[in-house]
Amino acid sequence: MISLNAVYQFVDEYDRIRIVYVDNDLCAYVHINWKLSMPKVERISIIEEQYDNNHIVQVNDPYFGIKSDNDLSEIEVQKRDAAWQMIQKYWESNKNDILDKKTRMQIFEEISQNEGISLMTVRRTFSRFWQRGMTRNALLPDYFKSGGKGKEKNITEKMGARRIHGNDSEGIIITKEVKDQFEASTERYRRTGQKKSLRQVYRAILADYYSITVKTNAELGKILLSDDSLPTYNQYYYWFKKNENPTLDIKSQEGEKEYELKHRPLQSNSTVEAPGPGFRFQIDSTPIDAHIVSEADRNAVIGRPILYIIIDVFSRMITGVYIGLEAASWNGAMMALDSMVADKVELCRKYNVNISHEDWPCLYVPKIIIADRGEMKGHGVDNLINNLHIEIENTSPYRGDLKGIVERYFRTVNERIRSTIPGAIMKDFRKRGDPDYRLAAKLTLKEISEIVIRCVLLHNIQDIEKYPLSSAMIRDDVLPTPISLWNWGIANKKGSLRIIDQHRFRMNILPRGKASINRGALIFNKRRYGATKLLDESFFQRLKLRSLEIVYDPRNVDNIFLLQGDRESSIVLNLLDTDRDYKEMFWEDVIFINKRSAMLHKTAKKSQLQQEIELDQKIMKISKESTKNTNKEIDPTVSKRKRIEDIGPNRAEEKDRNRKKEAFMPETIQNDLPASIIPFPNDDSHNALQNEPRGETSDYNSRMMEKIRQRKEKLRNDENDYE
Repeated sequence: MISLNAVYQFVDEYDRIRIVYVDNDLCAYVHINWKLSMPKVERISIIEEQYDNNHIVQVNDPYFGIKSDNDLSEIEVQKRDAAWQMIQKYWESNKNDILDKKTRMQIFEEISQNEGISLMTVRRTFSRFWQRGMTRNALLPDYFKSGGKGKEKNITEKMGARRIHGNDSEGIIITKEVKDQFEASTERYRRTGQKKSLRQVYRAILADYYSITVKTNAELGKILLSDDSLPTYNQYYYWFKKNENPTLDIKSQEGEKEYELKHRPLQSNSTVEAPGPGFRFQIDSTPIDAHIVSEADRNAVIGRPILYIIIDVFSRMITGVYIGLEAASWNGAMMALDSMVADKVELCRKYNVNISHEDWPCLYVPKIIIADRGEMKGHGVDNLINNLHIEIENTSPYRGDLKGIVERYFRTVNERIRSTIPGAIMKDFRKRGDPDYRLAAKLTLKEISEIVIRCVLLHNIQDIEKYPLSSAMIRDDVLPTPISLWNWGIANKKGSLRIIDQHRFRMNILPRGKASINRGALIFNKRRYGATKLLDESFFQRLKLRSLEIVYDPRNVDNIFLLQGDRESSIVLNLLDTDRDYKEMFWEDVIFINKRSAMLHKTAKKSQLQQEIELDQKIMKISKESTKNTNKEIDPTVSKRKRIEDIGPNRAEEKDRNRKKEAFMPETIQNDLPASIIPFPNDDSHNALQNEPRGETSDYNSRMMEKIRQRKEKLRNDENDYE
């Protein structure tokens, strides 16, 4: 439908018209691209037909704008209001006559006479009124087109005030040639990453363009021209500021990453990206600015712990926290994600902090997690995406500003820690003789974890400065605190939060591996695991696969998890006693031991190979000499059959000779030593013997002495046989 004041453009040419009158089936329009245009009356049906056939299309009004009288000069306001009074006086009362081509000029001549202005001024005023939107400000004069703004002046003499001191050089006229020199030197010395100052660039300009090269003592040097022939630093500085390109200069001086991080224009904020709680979580890690000691031995300083934080973008609510010794990696992020879905009441109780569920009501998974590439890489990330339907957005390297919310909280925590606990890093550089703050470390990992958790609870109820409260939040008297924004968002916004079983979540974020099967046990990284349940169910006998996929915790070698067929439940397998030496180790330690063991075996095999080669050579040498000796002693007159038939007798003779050689011969035979008597503790006769008076002999004793004499006699006979 054709509407009043609408602007249309002809498709086949750059010509635009504005509808200035609509009545029943007629309309009038003017050409807004012409310097002067009078209305043309046309049937609306014809204009609509052109519109329906795509000969013309509706476009934005090029003269639509917002101008305040405060932005206008006094003369602009006067000229505008005078022209507006004339339009109001004659346009509405003479509209039909002005639109009619036959009577238009007669009306314009009457206006010219009545107002005391020229006919052309009347025509131009009405034309501007129609072309520019038929508003009061459409009649403003085009003063902005006056002057030479944006145009280079053709300077023929020195500009600016003269200097007070006549002896100082005024510099030269900055012609186009000089400007080209300024541009070339700026590009060469400042915008190439050399980080030269403007003073250094200025000196380079003088050396390149305003000096003479001379040779003194076989060395080349430069002598500047006279002062009257040199541009001054102020002239170069004026040119540079006039033609400065801040974006290009910052990128060339500081680099693309630094520009994006600290200097890029900010046109939005993080809250715009999250329409409600749970839509976007940010995760990041940073070292805590304090050293801690070991829980096992407080004499041992173990360095700085790593803090992982997960925060909701919409409400600024911290939904997960982990303090450990894992550097920025999946292992640390995994623990933070586990705390994200954990019951916060139980989590806090581990660190001696008692809260209710309402104090920290966060045990959900979000729709999107924003993280660094280093922390969100691995098998667990794929499971978050594929199994739990969580999107992962990785930020560019060195772009901490893309996670500005969590980065800001890191600064807050470290500022509080630095001012309160011993062992904190107070400054970046120490002077010689300053005490070493590492030796002041007093807190353990568990103690500093309690401090961080209490800081998190305080954050969740603190005012968020500059939070963009919406009109609906203000209407509902929502406090700008994370806990209030979280609860309000859950009640009023489209939610993206989901509750998930923590065990199932762990099975998805823990890494996976392949375990081989061997006689009722699963072998993973050369360690053996088993479960009574699998043996009872004859699991291994029914299984046809040679390996199974398992889930393991990199920090605990004691157990692995075997996923069931439904992939939702799992069986816990325990480390067998054969590998009990590896209990309570990290998998990193086990893998290191495996590699070290393999290296030792490789070294041993290399030494063994050398010994085997030497043995083979020795065997060949012995065999060769033996063959030579035997061949010399073989009687050629003895037949082969005879040699084979005499194997039995030959073997018997050799056996007798070996027995005599191998017999044990005592070095000294002592015949006069009496043999000791060994009593039988359980014999009643022995007890009776012990009770008899000393010196008397019983029948039992007589029989034992007779046996001993017989034994001695036999030994003497054997000795005589050897002699």
